[in-house]
Amino acid sequence: MNMRGCVIILTLFATLGGCANRGCSGYACNRPDSNDQTLVIWWPSDMRQGIDELDHEQDFTVVPLRD
Repeated sequence: MNMRGCVIILTLFATLGGCANRGCSGYACNRPDSNDQTLVIWWPSDMRQGIDELDHEQDFTVVPLRD
């Protein structure tokens, strides 16, 4: 394999390695994810009507799932 092929392969692995990073930072780390026991419904700002003043920034609802 020549030098150009090695550089292409290393660049490809570096790019895929960056995409595979599962880290998070800030507010995104506190957000729940759906799993096999709960479903997380994300609400757009125009659909958050009727929520009291204490929860006005809550943009999701967690719904438990049954078997």
